[in-house]
Amino acid sequence: MASQMTVTLSDQEYQLLALEASKSGKQPEMLLRDMIRSLQATSKEQHLMTGRELAEKLYREGVLLNLATPRQLTPDEQTERERLARLFASDTPASEMVIEDRGPY
Repeated sequence: MASQMTVTLSDQEYQLLALEASKSGKQPEMLLRDMIRSLQATSKEQHLMTGRELAEKLYREGVLLNLATPRQLTPDEQTERERLARLFASDTPASEMVIEDRGPY
């Protein structure tokens, strides 16, 4: 199926289009068609970023100072984490702690 459309350009817009088309040795109509095709290709290539890709993008843009490098915990670090978990663990759910901290109404 093909569609036909008429586009109205100002003289300045048409001159710019014709200039760009002449640089590549194409007719202005063909340049527009190629531009539309490149938009289709770009939209097909887009995908959701993984967390790592997002972090790398933010790093390149200067938002993040450095990137995390995943590594295994040493046995001493694992032991310390377990000790801290036991130290701060409680049988009371956090939601109940918040309610208690609010005090009487």
